[in-house]
Amino acid sequence: MARLVEIASRSRATVGDAEYERRLAICSACPDLQYGTTCRHCGCLVKVRAKLVESTCPYPYASQWAQ
Repeated sequence: MARLVEIASRSRATVGDAEYERRLAICSACPDLQYGTTCRHCGCLVKVRAKLVESTCPYPYASQWAQ
């Protein structure tokens, strides 16, 4: 999984470690996280999506990452 995050973030802007951990904590608590790795709403690997600046939480009613 770490390798996938590295590959995805090579040519894209990434968030800092604190923001990354905050996003992952929110995803981990979400009932729509499947298999501990995959978002039910978009099918992405949350560890990859959470690292990228341009990504948003795909929760249907409101982003769970909004601060």
